Amino acid sequence: MSVTHYKSSKGAVVIADMPLRYATNALNKLRRDEPERADEIEALAAHVDRLGAEEAAKAEQAEPDQPSMIGHNGGPQVEEPDAPAAKPPLTPWEAIKINFDDLLVEAGNWADGVEITTQDQADTVGRLRGMLQDACSAADNARTAEKKPLDDKVAEIQARYNEYIAPIKNRQPGKATKAIAALGNLLAAYLKKQDDERRERERAAAKAAAEAAAKALAAREEAKTTSDIAVMEDADVLLADAAALLKQAKSVSREKVQAGGGEGLRAQTLRTSYVVEPSGKEGAWNDALRHYMRTRPEAIRDLLLDLARSDVRNPGLRAQGIPGFIIREVKGV
Repeated sequence: MSVTHYKSSKGAVVIADMPLRYATNALNKLRRDEPERADEIEALAAHVDRLGAEEAAKAEQAEPDQPSMIGHNGGPQVEEPDAPAAKPPLTPWEAIKINFDDLLVEAGNWADGVEITTQDQADTVGRLRGMLQDACSAADNARTAEKKPLDDKVAEIQARYNEYIAPIKNRQPGKATKAIAALGNLLAAYLKKQDDERRERERAAAKAAAEAAAKALAAREEAKTTSDIAVMEDADVLLADAAALLKQAKSVSREKVQAGGGEGLRAQTLRTSYVVEPSGKEGAWNDALRHYMRTRPEAIRDLLLDLARSDVRNPGLRAQGIPGFIIREVKGV
């Protein structure tokens, strides 16, 4: 029974479905490394010969022999057949893709789990790896060239808008952004003053309400034991006054300090934010490190690992060693 499948490192492949280049590479590899697989070699060789003959026939049809000159003896004019339409040239991407696909087929034939045993094999693999590296460099250059018009257009659009809306942290903030910041600083000073005044009124109203409530409660206690109706009525009045003052204090606390707004515009208000800075006290950094080692140990470990990875690239620091870390030498191509 003839063999119908090629046993690759990734599983059985139907020989009849294999492209010519893939089949040729597989055949060469079997002949070189595993000549004992004679049945597969024979089947692959027949498949390669058949595909080669088909490609040769197609090439011959595409370029027929030129007919001899006729018509010189006065016979009828013979019209020459139309020349086949020329194929459009490959785009840079199409050429790069074809090159990649061919190289990857060859790489798949080598990178199948079988070790290199001879210098010739190592040289072949080395050349193949170099060709793939060159292909990657060429592809990256082509990618850069292909997207350059788009990058240039994006940069032009970005520059146009950045003139007005670039963030304030940029080296050149936008005109509108700077104006917003300046107006915000102007408003912040005024709104803070207004808010300070509101807080003072809130404190005064709360104090007055508390004092009135204390007086009203005292009068209420006195009214419980008095026989004077006027005293009772005075206690009720004081309680009502205290309730009114308390309501007024709550109203002051809810007052909004703002500017602008209306006609669909958002009102400008104060926004509370917080900044943190070193205290400057002796041992402050150690205190902070101990705090975060306790509360965020993963973040501290990641930071230390980043520092160690940076230091290990420095020959001097690597020679000194990095406390807490083991330095291993790793070889790679």
